[in-house]
Amino acid sequence: MQKIFSENRFKEVLDNLGIKQNDKLLVNSNTLNLMIKYRDKSLPSKMLDILIERVDSNGTLLFPTYNWEFCNGLNYDLLNTKSATGALSNLSLKKNFFIRSKNPIYSFSIYGKNKDEIAQLNHYSCFSLDSPFGYLIRNKGKNLFIDLDYKDAFTFVHVAEEDVSVSYRYHKKFTGKYIDKNKVEKIENFEMYVRKEDKVSTTLIDKKFDDKLLEKKGLKKTKIDNIIFSVVDVEIAYNLMVEDIKFNKGLIRPILNK
Repeated sequence: MQKIFSENRFKEVLDNLGIKQNDKLLVNSNTLNLMIKYRDKSLPSKMLDILIERVDSNGTLLFPTYNWEFCNGLNYDLLNTKSATGALSNLSLKKNFFIRSKNPIYSFSIYGKNKDEIAQLNHYSCFSLDSPFGYLIRNKGKNLFIDLDYKDAFTFVHVAEEDVSVSYRYHKKFTGKYIDKNKVEKIENFEMYVRKEDKVSTTLIDKKFDDKLLEKKGLKKTKIDNIIFSVVDVEIAYNLMVEDIKFNKGLIRPILNK
């Protein structure tokens, strides 16, 4: 029998993960597999509505709307450049009650009580602590993952790497044409803490990091129809990653090129 995606089932998932009103919630998702599994093209829209309802207007909901074309010399238009990070993020950009944060590489689409405060954050470096990443670290943020292993998409690891000043990354400047919300064009500079490509292929979050998070009550998991949903406490995870990197414990480590 073909399984049907139920709004009530998704609400139950959110209940099981402890996601509630007033939360500051960043959502990373892979909805393509879900649409195929449930044969439902409207599924992202349904999920978006439920997430908005769940955090309520006193909470804050964020979707990553990252786009790396600015790094390749292409123009960035705050209002029109699409997200490269999935259907939910692009859907949110079409809603006039969401606003987009300023960074042309690592931006966020934001709804709720704190959207203006977060969207107006000026941060030259993508992963600095004065970015929306830092805001979530400082303000009890949660990161929901839908049909994704958090270890493959937890961008906060780069914030920790920049904070510690790891040797395998460096600050790289990017310059390009930036079109702001008022359609004013200007040349802007931004910086990203990039990996040394000749030495490092990626940063690995070891499977054993799950145990550290679970021990500190910083990770919850549940699933429906073998689809994994998880939520990470951003502050707990960030502090554990910084400690791991500083003391070379090996759960957060670069994968060296052969």
